[in-house]
Amino acid sequence: MTDVRIAVTGLISRVTVRQHFVNPSNAWMEGIYVFPLPERSAVDRLTMTVGGREIAGRIMEREAARQTYEKAAAQGQRASLLSSERANVFTTAVANIGPGEEIVIEIEYQDRIAYDDGRFSLRFPMVVAPRYTPRGSTPLAEAPGLRRAAMSADGEGRDIFGPVRHPDAGPVNPLTLAVTLDAGLPLAKLESLYHPVEIAQLDAQRRKITLADGSVPADRDFVLEWRPVVGAAPEAAVFGAEVDGETYLTVMVVPPQAVAEDQVSIPRDLIFVIDTSGSMYGPSIEQAAEAMRLALERLRPGDRFNVIRFASQTHSLFSDVKPANGRNLHAARVYLRSLRAEGGTNMMPALFRALTGSPGPDRLRQVVFLTDGAVSNEAQLFEVIAELLGDTRLFTIGIGSAPNSYFMRKAAELGRGSFTYIGDVSEVGRRMGKLLEKLARPALVGVQTAWPAVAGNSVEAYPTPVPDLYAGEPVTFSAKLPAVPLARLSGELVVTGRRGAETWERRLSLSLVEPAPGVAAIWARAKIDWIEDGLYRREDPAEVRKDAVAVALHHRLVTRYTSLVAVDERPARPPEKPLESREIERNLPAGWDYAQVFGADRPGMIMRTLTPGLMRKIKAVGQPGGQPGGQPVGLPQTATPAELRSLVGLGLVSLGLVLLLWVRRGRRTGAAGA
Repeated sequence: MTDVRIAVTGLISRVTVRQHFVNPSNAWMEGIYVFPLPERSAVDRLTMTVGGREIAGRIMEREAARQTYEKAAAQGQRASLLSSERANVFTTAVANIGPGEEIVIEIEYQDRIAYDDGRFSLRFPMVVAPRYTPRGSTPLAEAPGLRRAAMSADGEGRDIFGPVRHPDAGPVNPLTLAVTLDAGLPLAKLESLYHPVEIAQLDAQRRKITLADGSVPADRDFVLEWRPVVGAAPEAAVFGAEVDGETYLTVMVVPPQAVAEDQVSIPRDLIFVIDTSGSMYGPSIEQAAEAMRLALERLRPGDRFNVIRFASQTHSLFSDVKPANGRNLHAARVYLRSLRAEGGTNMMPALFRALTGSPGPDRLRQVVFLTDGAVSNEAQLFEVIAELLGDTRLFTIGIGSAPNSYFMRKAAELGRGSFTYIGDVSEVGRRMGKLLEKLARPALVGVQTAWPAVAGNSVEAYPTPVPDLYAGEPVTFSAKLPAVPLARLSGELVVTGRRGAETWERRLSLSLVEPAPGVAAIWARAKIDWIEDGLYRREDPAEVRKDAVAVALHHRLVTRYTSLVAVDERPARPPEKPLESREIERNLPAGWDYAQVFGADRPGMIMRTLTPGLMRKIKAVGQPGGQPGGQPVGLPQTATPAELRSLVGLGLVSLGLVLLLWVRRGRRTGAAGA
């Protein structure tokens, strides 16, 4: 059981997640639970409650935290370890839960509210979707409890993050959620996109939002959106906090409307990449196909395009981009109608094919990637994007009830594009319409900031540089002003950029900063993200780790290098009693088909991926030049028996050709002898 409480103040949210670990057995147990959090969340607090006593967690480097946890577990002490497996995937391990006992783990984090096209949005993910793992990748830096349990079990419904419950067995992991919203401005509209809710008005600006059903299965993301009344939408907002004599700020500036589309004359090369793997089966592939249809309708004369689909293998409609004329568009529509969702999520060849190539002079090259992002080798894919992007812009569209938003958002950031989330077929028209406007024209480029003299010359702001902005997007960044108390802030922050051929400027008075706790953690999370991006820039991994650990330890944040650990000093489990370990099942995301994800003839499915030789060839020529090699893998198996049957059929055909050649050779030999 999980209880979630979210407090929103302006652009900042403070979230408390309470996980209840209950042991109904007569044995002493260790429980391991894998769960998602937003990819930009700054997790800074862990509390373990046992019998009314609270034990606060300590931040430590990951290996030291693991050793502390395992030592406590072996000594019979109650202990908890919170680790990050991805920026959006976390593991809680709780050791020595006594028979009939309940231990409550409380996790807290800070996050920023998203703003786009006049809408504020809050997203809380509820389930970690199964992930596809190609050969040669490193899918998971495993948490100690997860590793220990996974080594002894390889049954049905497992993937790299542990067991997935079959839908026929019924849902698990009920979740309650409540949001206290203080928007700071009058609201015109407030709605939950995917869950029925009840809304209570606390005063003119505050609302209390709760799930109408009380609790729900943790199987789809919760998304809350609100829109201010006309004229009340902010043009700028600055939130600040002072920690240890240093001031931290979060800044949002809304630029003017973008240059009109009819004023943009640069022709484009658009490459649409669509995921047709088994995890996209059902509503997801329907959403993707409808999004593609709308995108094709918005192509302009002079544009060129191509469509690439990928699952276990990659295939493209054309060998290269073709003019967006009636004949080619008709071929694309027929191609879309033939799409079927099955096979593995082998994304690497599709990325190579989409990002390799040049648009030529006076053309804009854009790649639109539609996927649920159900992969585990994100780091390798990020390296490919960073290496091959060039002048291309990459836009990602997250499809389905629980997309891998960490991969989608980071890929778009590295690709200097934007990320769009479509969780329901009814949203395709509106969200694709806005994305296509962004594709047509950037709103602001070359964004720069100038700080007043009081801020000094040592301001640290992230992200750096500020990326290009598209229609409806605000300028958003976090900054630290060393040795400048919040009360002494004065002067103006000047934000500038280029809007078409014009220069745009906005001035913000720093004396009007609104106080908001947690801004320091948000800045620290942004700096760590920037530091870790150095891995994709081929910087020294040891230096990246050193710099990231220093920031994480100072701000008490859970990262890939640091964990929170809580230990009750009182021994609980008798030495003669063994400790059993159990992984908690998680639900399959809503709308996913279990057989399409894990395969109907499990276990022993065969996945196909890239051999090292083919990888080198792809890097040399830009697209696959042969058939991938094969390997047997466990999970996740986002494939159906069709892949195995294809391989068997290919083998039989090859055998037949060998026999035919052997027979013909025998006949020629016999004729010569005669």
